[in-house]
Amino acid sequence: TKTTPNPNFLKFIPNGKVVMEEGTMDFVAARYAHVSPLAKKLFTIDGVTRVFFGRDFVSISKKEDADWNTLKPEIYSVMTDHFTNNLPLFTDQPESEDTKVKEDDSEVVALIKEIIDTRVRPVVQEDGGDITYEGFNEETGIVMLSMRGSCAGCPSSGITLKNGIERMLTHYIPCLLYTSPSPRDS
Repeated sequence: TKTTPNPNFLKFIPNGKVVMEEGTMDFVAARYAHVSPLAKKLFTIDGVTRVFFGRDFVSISKKEDADWNTLKPEIYSVMTDHFTNNLPLFTDQPESEDTKVKEDDSEVVALIKEIIDTRVRPVVQEDGGDITYEGFNEETGIVMLSMRGSCAGCPSSGITLKNGIERMLTHYIPCLLYTSPSPRDS
């Protein structure tokens, strides 16, 4: 790694690998990372706030209170896995429709969608399933979600919903009361 003038950014250089053949790519938030498996994975690391691809480097920013000594090993691991397995930097994967932020979404709904897409969905997909945002009732503070794939009907899905997803969402968005499975899942 190399330091930068900005103490919240570090420049990671993947051993002689070309990151971008031409141009650069700046992911200013996790919601824009759906086109890059590497950026998407880097955003799952708690504390990462921005990812920038250059010709032969990846610059990463962190939250001000995050510690580089904690983040660097996780970042190295993600990048090493990506480059040693020759994974593509970009895919044609479209943004998930359920978590695509719309112009009329409130700030709370936009944040719920971003957390689901960047923090929750990658973990759920590791278990062979998926999670779909179904809606948020601003009056009751209830987020409606559907578990799909191997997570649908799984005995652990209730625990995942309450102890994992609900805890994460209410941590970032205190006005939420709880999560609930979509009526279609019943």
